[in-house]
Amino acid sequence: MWIELSEFNFKLFIPLIFPVFKRVQDVIKKLYMKKDNQLFKTFRYFTSYMLSFIFLIIIYYRTRKIRSENIENKENNDTEKRVTIATGENNSFSMTNNIEELKKKNAQKTKIYSIIFLAGLCAMGLFCYFFRHFFEDESYRDAKQSIGIFFDIAGYIGLSYLLLKQKLYLHSYVSSGIMAFILVILFIISTFYIDGEVIWKSFIYYFFYSLSFVLYDILKKIYMKKFFNSPYFMMLVIGSVNVLFVLIFDLIAHAVDNENKGVINGININIKDVGDCFLMILDIILQFFWNLGIWLTIYYLTPCHYFISEYISEYIYYLQSALESDKEFYSTVNIVLFSIVYLINFLCCLIFNEVFILNFCGLDYNTNKRINERTRLEVKDAEKDKNMLEMDNDTGDKEDQSSN
Repeated sequence: MWIELSEFNFKLFIPLIFPVFKRVQDVIKKLYMKKDNQLFKTFRYFTSYMLSFIFLIIIYYRTRKIRSENIENKENNDTEKRVTIATGENNSFSMTNNIEELKKKNAQKTKIYSIIFLAGLCAMGLFCYFFRHFFEDESYRDAKQSIGIFFDIAGYIGLSYLLLKQKLYLHSYVSSGIMAFILVILFIISTFYIDGEVIWKSFIYYFFYSLSFVLYDILKKIYMKKFFNSPYFMMLVIGSVNVLFVLIFDLIAHAVDNENKGVINGININIKDVGDCFLMILDIILQFFWNLGIWLTIYYLTPCHYFISEYISEYIYYLQSALESDKEFYSTVNIVLFSIVYLINFLCCLIFNEVFILNFCGLDYNTNKRINERTRLEVKDAEKDKNMLEMDNDTGDKEDQSSN
């Protein structure tokens, strides 16, 4: 077989499924949203983070028994220490005391670094959405399917390589090269339908937009690897801090200049009755599952797995825009062309992330599946050699005994 699936991993369904929540959320949002603004979007986005407290409560009660057992073991150890002291083993006590003191200092340092890092992530998350608040323009949207995705993929691959030390092999270079080439061609085609000034503005905008959000995702992964905190805990902290900041900012902005922007005006304009309130809550819940999908993808897999879902999301969005718009950019020829390109690049995303494996030209050699297979064979060969050596030794011992 030239193409085969990688080893089954249930977690690979996460980046394939969670984009559905985003598309459903878009439908729900249209039912109650009369006039949205970026600050109101940012408020709803980080409010959705805070729903992770439900999962934290579930985890807390599930691990309560384990914690009680650990406390009991610790009490037993403390009793043993007291017995040691009572028997006069002062040197042992002094050494144990020093180790405990060192552990406390290291734990305190780690906690301080963790808080600083988490504060940086809060600031980074806010920066990303305030960047959109000040610089996003609807006219840039037609370049998203080409140069926007190009910068996303380039950013995830480049920063994962530099900051996460993710290794790149032949199948990585080939698949990413094909994606990059096709996206550049798409961008060139898109320039025929976009105003000249908008082209270079959208180019600059998506470069910094992608750099900001990709760096935010990479730093999430670094934090989770370094400090062993769950994505649910991080979402709750970042969401709570940033919602508080957005509300304070909005109150000051509302007092200074009461224009039709911000959280307060967003609620006044769009929430008119109980039905609208229910739809906004449903909108936030759907956004939570979409955000949770991103966090779990980064936590269980890699940041580069995110552009699998990015491709699914952007293709669905492109089809929605094509149905709703009569612009020449969404002509039948372009829809067919973009659909073919999306399919090719989506397959390349799966090959890059080793969901699909190509069994030719050595493209499969450094995939995890082949590496694991070689490791298992080496272990078997080592065990076989060990058994043969033991048999030879046993035979030699018997010959020596018979000769004696």
